[in-house]
Amino acid sequence: MGSSLVVKIIPITRMDCPTCIPVLEREVERLEGVEDIRGNYMAKTLKVTYDPSHVQLAEIEAAIERVGYRIAYKRYPSPLSRLRGLFKRDKADTIPHISDAEFPGKVLHASKTVVVLFSSPTCPICRIFESEFLKLASKGEEKADFYEMDISTTETWRNYDVLSIPTVIVFRAGEVSEEFNAMPKTEDIEAALGV
Repeated sequence: MGSSLVVKIIPITRMDCPTCIPVLEREVERLEGVEDIRGNYMAKTLKVTYDPSHVQLAEIEAAIERVGYRIAYKRYPSPLSRLRGLFKRDKADTIPHISDAEFPGKVLHASKTVVVLFSSPTCPICRIFESEFLKLASKGEEKADFYEMDISTTETWRNYDVLSIPTVIVFRAGEVSEEFNAMPKTEDIEAALGV
C-alpha cells in the first residue's frame, strides 16, 4: 500500500500577474507523485498534494525555482549580487528598452514594422521569455525593429490594454497589427512577421 498523501501550501514570491499560476502549475504537475496542484494568485501560494514515496518537497521546490520563482521561506542570494551579474552582461545580448518619451518616435512614427515586448524586471516569466525574444529579434532584424518596455517605469502600455505580461505587440505604420499575450509563442510572432 502507498503512503498517505501530503498537502503543502508553498508561499511564492515574485508572482506579478495571474499568468504566473498556469506556468507554475504546469511545471510542478510534471513531477511523478504530484496528485493535485492549485495556485492562488491573490494569496501568492501553491497548494500541492503529493505522495512522498514518489516525490520529495525539495523536488517540488526545485521545479518552482526552475521557472524563475522563489519560495518565501527560503534564503536566496542578495539582489546586489544579482545586479553585479546584470552589469557584466554584454550589451549586444539585450533588447533596447524604450521610455514613454521615445515611444512615439521609435514606434508610432517608424517607417519599419516595430515589435514591442511589454514586461517587468520582477516577472520571472518575462525573464524566461526575454531570451526567446532576443533570438527572435536577431532572426527578424531585417523585417522589424525590436524593443522592450518596462511596465513598472512607464505608462504607455496602459493605452494598449496590456493586462498580463509578457505581452508582445506588433505595430505597422503606427497601428497595432497583432498582439500576443499570456505566454506568447515565438513561432506565432515569426509567422506574423514572415520570418
